[in-house]
Amino acid sequence: MNGKNLQELIKNLQVFYKCPSCGSHYLHEDITFLGRVDEHCFMQLTCTECSLPILATVLLSSQLEGDKASRKKSTPNFVESDLAKGEVIKFHTYEPISSDEIVDLHVFLANKSNELTPLF
Repeated sequence: MNGKNLQELIKNLQVFYKCPSCGSHYLHEDITFLGRVDEHCFMQLTCTECSLPILATVLLSSQLEGDKASRKKSTPNFVESDLAKGEVIKFHTYEPISSDEIVDLHVFLANKSNELTPLF
C-alpha cells in the first residue's frame, strides 16, 4: 500500500465512520495505521471527544490494490477456520458481530472491572 492509497483510506474512514459512543467524526490525527496482513489493513480510531479506541479491520478492494490479475486466481472464496465441522454448522446461521455489540461488551466489562479483576 502506498502513501496515496493510505491517505485515501484515512479520508474514507473520516467521511463514513463516526464514534459509536458519542457520534463525533474522526479527525485525520485520530486514525493510526497499525499494519497490514494480505488484503486486510488494521487501523486504530481514537475519538478526540470521548477517547474511545476502536480497532478497525479494513478489507482492501482490488481498485485500491491495483490490477486484479496480479491476485491469486486459486484463492478460495471462504475464510479458513479452526472450528470443528459441527461448530461450523452450528455457527453458520449466526449473524456477524456488529461494532455496536463490541462497544456494548466493552462498556459492560468496564462497569464490571472490579468484580472481574479477582478472576484473572
